[in-house]
Amino acid sequence: MLRFYFALWVSKLAAWVLKLRGRERDDRPGLLANRICPDFLAKIRKPPLVITVTGTNGKSTTTALLNNKLVAEGKKVSFNDWGANMNAGYALNLMRCVNIFNKPVYDASILEADERLLDKTMGMIRPNYILVTNICKDSLRRNGHPEFIFDIINRTFDELGDHTTAILNANDPISSQLADHSPRVYFGMSDIGAHPFENRVKDIAVCPKCGSEIKYNYRIYRHIGDFYCPDCDFRTPESKYYVSSADLKNRVMTVVENGEAWEYPLISDAVYNVYNVLSCVAVLRELGGSKKEISEFLKTQQVTKIRETCKEYNGIKYYTYGAKSQNVSAASTVFEYMAKEPSDKDLVLLMDEVQDGNHPTETLTWLYETDFEFLNSPNIKRIIVGGHMYLNHQLRLLLAGVPREKIVCVENESDIPQYVEREGIEKVYVLFEIDFLFKALRMRDAIVEKAREEDARA
Repeated sequence: MLRFYFALWVSKLAAWVLKLRGRERDDRPGLLANRICPDFLAKIRKPPLVITVTGTNGKSTTTALLNNKLVAEGKKVSFNDWGANMNAGYALNLMRCVNIFNKPVYDASILEADERLLDKTMGMIRPNYILVTNICKDSLRRNGHPEFIFDIINRTFDELGDHTTAILNANDPISSQLADHSPRVYFGMSDIGAHPFENRVKDIAVCPKCGSEIKYNYRIYRHIGDFYCPDCDFRTPESKYYVSSADLKNRVMTVVENGEAWEYPLISDAVYNVYNVLSCVAVLRELGGSKKEISEFLKTQQVTKIRETCKEYNGIKYYTYGAKSQNVSAASTVFEYMAKEPSDKDLVLLMDEVQDGNHPTETLTWLYETDFEFLNSPNIKRIIVGGHMYLNHQLRLLLAGVPREKIVCVENESDIPQYVEREGIEKVYVLFEIDFLFKALRMRDAIVEKAREEDARA
């Protein structure tokens, strides 16, 4: 234990020094703790409640909602709100929860967990709940394929057994099959008239039990929906928390729980955020939260700034909107939303990844698995691409059928604001790789400033 206490004290000291320097959002103290004591995560004592949120998409939004609700209840919660979702982030998160004698002083810890490393860590942390938002097509270079991620998460549940309750998406044919040796709680959705587009790539196409083609009574988006196999008993499991209707325009959904219906506000008009709010409701209800209190709380919430911000000037709304490069499902879902969102708009694509010396090139396959065809929509007036990958994006857009005259290519990203026009435009969306929020904010603000300067000269 001497090694553990040394790691705890040194990491706490490092965190204190960083806080004094205004760098509290830094997970290096957690990295230090793990290096000094490799089983730090196992030896550190846990608060009474530990909730892990994992899955391909939706983790950050859902963890933020859960944290905000528990904090609103007066609980002391440790939460890495900047998305430090690997070992160092876990160590820092849990280190905050104890004093120098390893005695818990927080009420709860909420861990946004990278699904790729789940089986290496959760056996040591042993959370009370693991919420799996979904399993979808992600980065080929890093995550391989959905079946690979399924096996990682399933091994985690096998190790935890009945200690941990799994909260699962009943409408996901992949993640709904997890945790068959653990307590399971499902959330799901009825046919809300989403009218999803057809994707180029299917995250799951055949029944994992018998190999027949999976059928749907309805889909919500991508492979998410009410599924069944015509040749065996593989089908959508019954949901404890079930959206019977959702009004995206007015941002409200009705959830049926044990035969009783209750309305909850939504944080946006995007269909995938219905699932994020629903999964949050499921966790909070499992914790004993009242329907009324949860509903009142959700009225105060909005999409996290990591995912979406908006600034309005002279009748036009300028957005930053997280889209995740290399992530086929996330990018395609955002592109579908852009096509369905009815306003006339310009799009700025800032979806290049900045690689380090070990990875000097990007994997290009994701461009051809992502549904750029969705961007060939009459309400998208102009698509402006910049950065070192701009010609690759231009080629993909042309192959998707987007007219050449609607594509503006700018090698130097700093020149992009000069090509954003305002005539006939209601909104401008800066779609950005989520690791570079501040870059997107600077771009959005530069576009707005260019508009101000034009008005000043007029």
